[in-house]
Amino acid sequence: MTSSTPSEQLNQIAGLARIGRLDEAAVMAASATAVHPQDATLAALGGAVEFHRRQYDRAATYLERAHAMRPQDLVVRTNLVESYLHLGRNTQALALCDEAAALAEPSLRLAGMAAHLAQEAEDFPLASRLYRHVLAKRPDDWSLLNNLGNTLRQMGEGEEAVKLLQRAAKLAPDAPPIRVNLGNALFGTGRGEEGEQVLRDAARDFPDDHVPMLTLANYYREVGLLDRYYEALAEAARRAPDNAGLQSDYGTEAARQGHFDLAEARLEASLALEPALGPSFVGLAAVYERANREAELDSLAERAAAAGVDDPSRAYIDALRFKRAERFEDAFAALELSTEVVQSDRVAQVRGILFDRMGQPDEAFAAFAEMNAINLEQPSQPGVLARLHREGVARDSALLTPEWAAGWSASPSSDRPAPVFLLGFPRSGTTLLDTMLMTAPDTLVLEEEDIIGQIEHELGGMEVLPSLDEEAIRAARARYFERVAGFGPLGPETMVIDKHPLHLNQVPTILRLFPDAKFVLALRHPCDVLLSCFITNFRTNPAMSNFLALDTAAEFYDMSFAYWTKARAIFDMSVRTVVYERLVADQARELEPLFDWLGLPWQGEDFDHRDAARARGVVRTASYAQVTEAVYTRAAGRWRRYERHLASVFPTLKPWVEGFGYALDDDRVPPWDEPSGSTRR
Repeated sequence: MTSSTPSEQLNQIAGLARIGRLDEAAVMAASATAVHPQDATLAALGGAVEFHRRQYDRAATYLERAHAMRPQDLVVRTNLVESYLHLGRNTQALALCDEAAALAEPSLRLAGMAAHLAQEAEDFPLASRLYRHVLAKRPDDWSLLNNLGNTLRQMGEGEEAVKLLQRAAKLAPDAPPIRVNLGNALFGTGRGEEGEQVLRDAARDFPDDHVPMLTLANYYREVGLLDRYYEALAEAARRAPDNAGLQSDYGTEAARQGHFDLAEARLEASLALEPALGPSFVGLAAVYERANREAELDSLAERAAAAGVDDPSRAYIDALRFKRAERFEDAFAALELSTEVVQSDRVAQVRGILFDRMGQPDEAFAAFAEMNAINLEQPSQPGVLARLHREGVARDSALLTPEWAAGWSASPSSDRPAPVFLLGFPRSGTTLLDTMLMTAPDTLVLEEEDIIGQIEHELGGMEVLPSLDEEAIRAARARYFERVAGFGPLGPETMVIDKHPLHLNQVPTILRLFPDAKFVLALRHPCDVLLSCFITNFRTNPAMSNFLALDTAAEFYDMSFAYWTKARAIFDMSVRTVVYERLVADQARELEPLFDWLGLPWQGEDFDHRDAARARGVVRTASYAQVTEAVYTRAAGRWRRYERHLASVFPTLKPWVEGFGYALDDDRVPPWDEPSGSTRR
């Protein structure tokens, strides 16, 4: 029997393929190519058959042979590129996508794939040229518009990218990724409000999709809007309960916000999904440290080992365990092993704490300086945020004059006691003091909730205060107490103690709403305060970013107390000063007069604030570690060990040091009979 010629076999294979009998066509193609291995047409047809059978590995073998024999055949080249794509062999696919061939292939398949491959390889100019080539013939292809828009955004051609993505979004309104891409493009061109709106609309239109809110969260983080970042991240996490990484990120950020119960719940939820997720163990270790639960770090380390957690994450848990046990050398070694999984600023901070505990101030200061330098490089530009915040304080201070205040109309009476405002520069002992005050019955302590700042913003800023009428003041008070009620029981006679150190810079707004407010000023040696601010790893919001450099910290201190002093000279204020150094020397002598002045019952000489600290659960401020300890003097006078490093800011601080009754050349503190102890002026 005479065997079929290659031409006859080609016809038979093609016929079988046309009627859908692909398996038979594949068997015949294999037999034919075995007999005629140098027949390029047979190889090309065999490749096409296997491609349609989705046997891409076999298809690639045929097509490689055909391409070697016919390198100019664009159909073979296109089919081979697509087979490679299905196999994930993108590097080989891109090598076949030279620009001339892609532009010559008439179906545009090769150009489209080549553009995609070039974009993935970050050859954006080539991707742009190829996308434009295809788009010229398919101008309403929303996927092409989207891809070209993303490519141009990467090339810095943001305005054209926005236009293309807007067209794509209009053509495909039900495609969430295009909306996300458009939002990012708008952010990249400085059109933040438009980008926010696009993403919020997408989040509304696609309520089960977490990506729009996560994208919005990332934007807020980059521009330093950390409260909005947290809110958007929380919503993204709510939408994706089965996303372990997102739950872990949410838990970690909740811990930074001081919401430790929530943080622990989310971190544990992420571990229920992915039991060996290292970042969640790192986050839990941080929660235990911040929530005064360091004794639980040992069991956490055992749990991490049993789950098979990565070595760097386990090393960080060990670093905190060893720090607590004062095994400093072991802590250093473990910390160095954890650098792959712990943010570099946090590593530097822990290193500084260890050096400080070991009595090595020079090394400690260098580590803390490194921590701050790292934070200054954040995309949100904390240095710029800090400068803008100082400029805002300076503007408000300049506005505050006797003539300006004299223009205020009388404030209406209130049916509820005015709050007590506990203030003082950060790290002056306000957290210790509010913990002591919360032991009194029928008090509600707010811990650095910026309700006053929010209401000032809603009113239109400090400059509108003189124009407020009685109705506006009553409405603002009502909003204040409505928000306060969200933090605990608020009865008609509850004493609200609103603790926020930087209320130093909001006295006019406070007095406009509450003319009878009492102020408790927490005072501490300015050098100790500034050192403590510099070595604390605050969240980099506009105010706290001032502490990333000593000179800006000193400038901020100077202008804040200048503002406070100016306000006291203009307004009739009821003020009591509590001096940190006197408090740690004789707690009862310093606190009993304060409790009496506030009309709160004094609990006697045996009063122990640690019971209150344990009862409150967790402390959300940077003073978390101290308030459950006995009152101690370790932090008082600490600045002496760092005197050499602080010398550059002495000229700025000296007037305040001496004006408050301290000194730079001895250890004096304001005397007990300090005339500014309780005054109205």
